[in-house]
Amino acid sequence: MAFDDKVYEKLFANYDLLCNIIRQSASGSELKVDLSKIDAMINKRIPDVLKKNAPEDFYELYTDFKSEYEKFRDFILYDKLIGKNIVALGGGFSSGKSSFLNALMGKSVLPADIDPSTSVPTYIVKGEKHEVMGINVFDTKVQMQPRDIKKVAHGFGEVEDEDDEKVTDPVTLGHVLENIFFSTPLHKYENIAFLDTPGYSKPDSEKYSVKTDEQISRGQLNSSNYILWFVQADAGTITEEDIKFIKTLREGIPMLIILNKADKKNFSDLQDIIAKIKSTLDLKGVRYVDVFAFSSKTRQIEEDRLKTFIEEDAGKIREQIETWNRQVYESNFARNFKKLFFRCKEFYEDEIEEESRKLGRLNRLITKPVDDIAEEILEPLQLMVKEAQKNVNELQDIGKKLKELQDEFFTEIKFISDIVHIDMPEPSEIDLLQDKVQNPLQLIEQYKKEKGIQTDASIVDMLQDMFAGIEPVINRAAGGSEYREELIDIMKENCCVSPEDIHINDVYKNTEDYTKLISKTKTR
Repeated sequence: MAFDDKVYEKLFANYDLLCNIIRQSASGSELKVDLSKIDAMINKRIPDVLKKNAPEDFYELYTDFKSEYEKFRDFILYDKLIGKNIVALGGGFSSGKSSFLNALMGKSVLPADIDPSTSVPTYIVKGEKHEVMGINVFDTKVQMQPRDIKKVAHGFGEVEDEDDEKVTDPVTLGHVLENIFFSTPLHKYENIAFLDTPGYSKPDSEKYSVKTDEQISRGQLNSSNYILWFVQADAGTITEEDIKFIKTLREGIPMLIILNKADKKNFSDLQDIIAKIKSTLDLKGVRYVDVFAFSSKTRQIEEDRLKTFIEEDAGKIREQIETWNRQVYESNFARNFKKLFFRCKEFYEDEIEEESRKLGRLNRLITKPVDDIAEEILEPLQLMVKEAQKNVNELQDIGKKLKELQDEFFTEIKFISDIVHIDMPEPSEIDLLQDKVQNPLQLIEQYKKEKGIQTDASIVDMLQDMFAGIEPVINRAAGGSEYREELIDIMKENCCVSPEDIHINDVYKNTEDYTKLISKTKTR
């Protein structure tokens, strides 16, 4: 079949893009450092050590651990991520994450409304010019053009001849790429890298794919510093599936809820939906920064109140992102890596304690006078003692191997981190990291149980009567940016101090300067 020159040009361009994306590096790896020891530990040695005895949640812990390692590798492959706070966009598939980023940058550069199997996790950072790089399944860096991002997701290669006859069918290549890194001057935040995730979907969902698996999505979000969680206004509130998923994420990651596609509701309904989302999250004990409405189609909104409300919320979203942008980056790799080791260590210690108690009871039983124990049960008891002792020995041995693996892992990853300039505590300092934050109520209940303390019902009734009618304030903790802004407002209102005169967290080394500021506030 003969084609004209224009068709041949399109075919050759498609062929070049295909060859570029699927090529394999001649050296086998484009990493600056040798990660073979770490790879062996993660993919073989850790599972081998733990395969016989592991916590029930080991699969989730291990998936998160591997996701954290993948992020660590991303930082090495694309060093523009180093020193950046990762703001991950999460939510159900097709909840408007890419459209939000397009609106934030003021230009449509990311593909939207795509098939789940073609979506690719995309990092976006600030840069002097548009540069796109992909990492394919062979760990090869692939230089791309901005227009190629949409081609990869939506499909490329569909060519028609001069008679509008289809010459070739479109081909999607999302399954060939692991990540895309996009540097652009449209990105306005110096210290933030956005991570556009494919979102999550359940295996029984028609939108499910390997890329949107819950475990993979959870790992991507758990590896971030901040989260923007997207809810569609069409749903009327946040779904139970979203809440269940959010509650499995690491506590302590600040999360802003964005009610997207808000233009599909009227002003009154939108306010009700936001109030319902807040009430539901508070009731379920989900921590969040705030809930704001958003739409990428504000120009098409005819209702003035609705348009003004959404535009004001969009401004608040940008303010929150700017607040995160001002935060000094603190590497959380070590803390997130440690979670697996700590949880397994905790599990083995509990199991050893339980088996030791069982062993103690059996030993006390078989050491009683022979007349007190029937001959027919003495031998089975002795076998149970041997089994319990064997279990204790095996658990202690696994615990020892786990500690050796932890020390070896952190020694190796510290060595690598120093080479690529990623902050990582010394291996000896890893043990000093806070292992977990316990709920104070759980500690009290545990203490009461251990001491045999019963709560006086009359005291509970008295406290309930005392606090009846008082509206609780949830998610507002002392400290942090929210408290700082509240403190500034209080100072401005009560001391008549202008914003430029307020220096929270500054240390006044010059007593004279401090005296002047105090006298200034008193005289106003």
